[in-house]
Amino acid sequence: MGGGAAGAGGLWPRRPAPHRDGRQHRARKAGPGELPGGAMALDVEAARRVVGTFAAELGLTMEGAALGILTIVNANMANAIRSRTVQKGIDPRGYALVAFGGAGPLQAVEVARMLEGREVLVPPHPGITSAMGLLTTDLSADAVRTCFQLSTALDPARIADDFAAMEAQITARFAADALPVETARFTRAADLRYAGQGYELRVPFPAGAAADATALFERFHAQHKAEYGHAFPERPVEIVNLRLTGAIPRPHLGAPPPRAGGSLAEATVRTGRVVFGTPTAPEAHDTPFLRREALPVGQPIPGPAIVLQTDSTTVVPPGCTLTAEAGGNLLITL
Repeated sequence: MGGGAAGAGGLWPRRPAPHRDGRQHRARKAGPGELPGGAMALDVEAARRVVGTFAAELGLTMEGAALGILTIVNANMANAIRSRTVQKGIDPRGYALVAFGGAGPLQAVEVARMLEGREVLVPPHPGITSAMGLLTTDLSADAVRTCFQLSTALDPARIADDFAAMEAQITARFAADALPVETARFTRAADLRYAGQGYELRVPFPAGAAADATALFERFHAQHKAEYGHAFPERPVEIVNLRLTGAIPRPHLGAPPPRAGGSLAEATVRTGRVVFGTPTAPEAHDTPFLRREALPVGQPIPGPAIVLQTDSTTVVPPGCTLTAEAGGNLLITL
């Protein structure tokens, strides 16, 4: 899961050794009214006034109203993940929830709890994960051509010519941008539907399928069944569009050096009262605020805890355990 105020869900299968990547980030200590790193001051009293007014209208305590807001936000995130997992026959309990985006680590544990998950993985720089991906992703260009051919009346020569023309178009675009066209890799796909349908599925177009599209149509039937629960192999299939993607590989981030870590005492910025629980039963806990880059590696830290870094904040509620891994990830066990 990731994003700003709310984000999409991301689930990885649980493994003995969670994925490790990225590098640890330095951040100076933040005061009670600052974002981590001290780059921006927070007006805590203004937040109290707004939530307090809302709470008075509903007859709730300020803490109960704030927890209610969070509960609704988390439920919306959990429902979004269910739509991509449970409703498609995937059990999210067998996966770790990966929290990225500036606000992802704030909500991740409660979202995982709603999904009955048991692990949350926070990458080293959750707030800039998308930006790092954009800077290191392959450079690509796309081309599309309308086809409108039925499986019962294919014109393989036309399909082959269309793909060749699109490859020439993309190659010329790369050359105009002074990119190394000799390193380009091309991926073919097609938008397919059953004759008479009003929507298409994008299906990888196998090599050689221009001459023999049997494998293409078999993939479509299988993908249609996986997506909608049924398929109609006896019905004609229509190729609506042909698609070609060209990609120029870019250098990717390497594995970071293992970090030695510090001590819990060194990582502790301060201790404050933090309210957890439910809207009807809020509970205040003495909670340590910890600098992420100084966390001891491999040492389980019981919740509650708040982990600070410049690009995000990770919330570890009571009953959970936080472990900083040598590769830079945070593993939270529910």
